Formats: sequence, C-alpha cells, structure tokens
Amino acid sequence: MGMPLIWVLVAVSSWLVISGMRRPEDVYQYPFLAGATFLAFIAPQLPALIEDPFLPAGAMVRTTLFAILCVGACGLGWQLTLPRAVGPPSRFEERRLLIASASLSVVGGYFYFKVSHLPPEIKYSIYTGMPVVYLFFAKLLNYGFAIALLCGARRTSLPALTIIGFDTLVYAERILILGRRGEAVEFVFLIALAWWFQKRRAAPRLLTAGFVLFGAVALHSAGDYRSLTTEQEEPGWSDILKIDLVDNFASVLANGGPEVRNAVLRLSSVRDTHAYDLGLFHWNTLVFNYVPAQLVGTEMKERLTFTFDGQVTRDYAPPIGSTETGLSDAFASFSYFGALKFLLIGFCMRRIYDAAMAGSTVWQLAYPLLLAPAMLSITHHTQLPLSTFLHMSAFLLPALAFARARPAAVAGAGAVAVPS
Repeated sequence: MGMPLIWVLVAVSSWLVISGMRRPEDVYQYPFLAGATFLAFIAPQLPALIEDPFLPAGAMVRTTLFAILCVGACGLGWQLTLPRAVGPPSRFEERRLLIASASLSVVGGYFYFKVSHLPPEIKYSIYTGMPVVYLFFAKLLNYGFAIALLCGARRTSLPALTIIGFDTLVYAERILILGRRGEAVEFVFLIALAWWFQKRRAAPRLLTAGFVLFGAVALHSAGDYRSLTTEQEEPGWSDILKIDLVDNFASVLANGGPEVRNAVLRLSSVRDTHAYDLGLFHWNTLVFNYVPAQLVGTEMKERLTFTFDGQVTRDYAPPIGSTETGLSDAFASFSYFGALKFLLIGFCMRRIYDAAMAGSTVWQLAYPLLLAPAMLSITHHTQLPLSTFLHMSAFLLPALAFARARPAAVAGAGAVAVPS
C-alpha cells in the first residue's frame, strides 16, 4: 500500500507542476511551486520509510495519504475564487517610495550586519535572545528591496539601482555564505515578479524547468554546501564543485530524510493520543515570535502559551537542524482536516495574486514576499505565512502610508496610480 500511495503523491504533485508550465507566467503561481516542493522535498524521503522497522505500523501510509490531501488542497485552494471588491484607487509618490525603501534597507542592513558579526558558535546555531531581535528587524531590508525592485522595474532610476545594489550584497552574503534556501527563493522571485507585474514579461519555460529540476536535486545538498561555507575558512570553487548532487539525492531516496521521518512520528503520536491542539499551535508560535521574554519575563511568556504534551513521545528526539514539515502541525491541529490549512494558504495566495495582477502596488509587494513562506509552510510549518503577513503589516504598511500621495500631489509628476 505504501508505494502505490507514494506514486499517487508524485502524480498529483507532477500534475500541479506540469499544469503550471502551460504558460510562462504560471510558474509564479502557488500551485506550481507547492507541487514542486512536495515533489522535491516530501516525496523523495518516503520510499525508504516503507520497510523501516522502527516506525509505528501504518504510520508511513497515513503520512503519505495526508501529504496527498495537502498537496491537493494547495491546488484546490488556488481554484476557489471570489468576486474581488474594488475600492477607490490608491496613489504612491515614487520619490517617497524610494525614501521608504532606502530607510528600510539601511535599518535592515544594520541588523543583518549585527547578525553576520555574531560569534560563530551563536551565528551558526539556533537563535535565542538578542540574535532573534536582530533578525526580526533585519527583515526590513527585504521590504526595502521589494519596493526598490518595483520602482526600478517601472522606471529605471539611479536611486532605485543603488538601493537594489546595496540590498543584493546583503542577500548574497545570506545565500552564498550561509546557504539560506528560503532567502534564495525569495531573492529570485522578488526580481522575477517585479518584472512580471510591471512589464508582463516572464522567464522562458525551459529556463524555469531547468531551474526547478536543478533545485529539486540540489535541495538535499544544502547541508553539505553550508558546512563548506561556514566551517572552512576559505572554501574554494573546487570544494563546492566536489559536492555530488546526484549522489546526495540518491542517498535520500535510499535512506530517507529526517524531516519526513519526524512528521511520521509526530502524526503517529498525535493519532494515538488524540492530543489535537485545534489550531492553538499558531497562538503559541505568535507568542514565541512576538512576545519578548526580555520585557515580560520567561515565566510570563510561558504562561501565555498552551502545552500539548501528548503530541510527542518521550523518546522523540528530532535531529538538530531538521524540521517537522507543515504536515506535522496541520495534522496535530485537526487530524486529516488539517489539510484545510493548505487549502486556506492556496486560497489566500490566489486572492493576493489576483489583486497584484489588477495593479495593486501593496499586493505586488506582498505576493513575492509571501511566496517563500508559503512554500516553507510545506517544509517547515504552516505558521510562516501568517507570521510574515503580520510582520509586513507592522513595518511595510506604515512605509507605504508614508509614500501615499497627498491629494495635492495626485496630479503631479512621479505619482503612481494603482488600485487599492
């Protein structure tokens, strides 16, 4: 039963990928990217678990079945559309947009600088305390980059190019040195979607297909790359080229991966104990992310969260650095109905994309910034899109409010008219 279900998962994921290549611009839509993520990250880790004697009986089959429901929900959510409410048009002054972009980039760049100069034993570990605060504010650079790209795609200018160049240097350090996959995806799609929304030009399908194929194979070699760039003093291209991408991918197929194994164990434990959190996982994560223990105290912060001890067994010990995938928290909330989380993500991403295509500057910024978190909701946990949206609401919206054209300036040069 296990292998046929895996092939069903591969078929559904492949259908989303193939359907997303009918037109060049479809590769920017969430179903294509969700299908590619399931196909590249979830499916390859499953075959080795079929005969694993250390897993609970039937646990792998249940996890595969749930993965099929989740990937199908991603595609179905995208298809559920509602009439879009059209409000009065908003207008932004390009000069103010660039001032906001530069300000966000400078503040974010400063905190990325603080992160990059942390001691190695902290920098390359799981962040707690002040490094979490640094990273929280460092994300402002991402918003500055998105605004500058949108302005630059609409009309090339020296200020926009300067901001883009500065932000690219910071992204390069995060991607090339630290091997951050999520930020690499975000960087690519911020550029591609700014060009698409403003110029209606998309990358050729063959180029995209090659990029996805390479990403699927290289995804499982990120650990080797990160070890080279962070543990060796001066890694050279020869060292990087020695990484055997195909062998690493074959190893995952043969031996499985820790992420899906973690998900299998979590799903099995929750099913046995019925310790469903009914979505309170998201509240706990919001408290963890946005309530500073330095201000309220660790004890008070812990009191604000809910505990669900029955969701894991006593001997559950996921490898350091591994994730539990979004399948885990989705199932732990509502059993098989947890797939509705992915349906909701797909639905929201479609609404945002439609608004962006209608010309809304706000949503043209939000969509690419939410794409990577929406993909990471599959590989990490489903809270990421919500946390990212709240972070954007706190910092990006005030910047856009500053850039909004004043009534007297609406008819002036440099005012950009967009639907709200």
